[in-house]
Amino acid sequence: MSLKHVKLIYNPKSGKGRIIESIDKIVEIYQKYGYTIDLFRIDGFSDKEKVLEEIENYQHILISGGDGTINRCIDFLKKHNVDIPIGIIPLGTANDFASLLGISQDIAKNCERIINSKPKKIDLGKINDRYFLNIASVGIFSNVSQGTDRDMIKKIGKLAYVFNGIKELSKMKKEKLIIESREYTVVSDILAVLVFNGKTAGSFEIAYDSKIDDGYFDVIVLKDNILANISELGAYFTKSLTDQNVAIKYFKTRKLKITGVNNLVTDIDGELGPALPVVIECIKQGIEILGIDKN
Repeated sequence: MSLKHVKLIYNPKSGKGRIIESIDKIVEIYQKYGYTIDLFRIDGFSDKEKVLEEIENYQHILISGGDGTINRCIDFLKKHNVDIPIGIIPLGTANDFASLLGISQDIAKNCERIINSKPKKIDLGKINDRYFLNIASVGIFSNVSQGTDRDMIKKIGKLAYVFNGIKELSKMKKEKLIIESREYTVVSDILAVLVFNGKTAGSFEIAYDSKIDDGYFDVIVLKDNILANISELGAYFTKSLTDQNVAIKYFKTRKLKITGVNNLVTDIDGELGPALPVVIECIKQGIEILGIDKN
């Protein structure tokens, strides 16, 4: 039996180092199915060019880490035109993207599913020249993600985002933004723009109607008068928004441009993104993922 090859890219700091004690189990399972695994350790993603060595010889690539690690790896691979199927071993704090796809956090079970599955094509986001998987945002939600203390995240998990979110709500700041798309264009004072490829932010399902393979983003715009029209949030979650709503706008689009008076930075899957202006584009079924339930 000829060996099949897989590359495991792993972040040793994700999940409090859980991957370190799990590598032998992963190797054991893969060897059982006739695979050999090459390991690539990333810590700050230095020497990342070595990931590409003999990349054409691999049946698929495993990525172990949280949303940020997975996002950076896929961004790097796509920029180098690597289209090999991806298997994800989620070991972050929120694991939004893995949860969306129904990926098990049981490492052994997950490896079995990856090996015995066929790749499924899902959508991929692109913001300027960077790729992302789950969500891109600008405004107060970017402040929550970027401003949350990393030590606190390690200690109490996603509750850290909740506590920091409450703090940010107390000092909400509007920004003059221009949002341009085929479906919706506005120049307004905005608190936040959330562009969902997936459904969740910080493990909280917000874009309830989003589909991962339809070629569209689900976009939520919160205007500066949201507190005076708080009932509109209830209307959104009960799916009863109308065109007459003034404080929250929800729409689907394949592409949008966001421009601001100030050079605000964006947030991509919990990581620092590019500053405005940005063009955000949905690449329909732009990546193949193994071991997932969702179509």
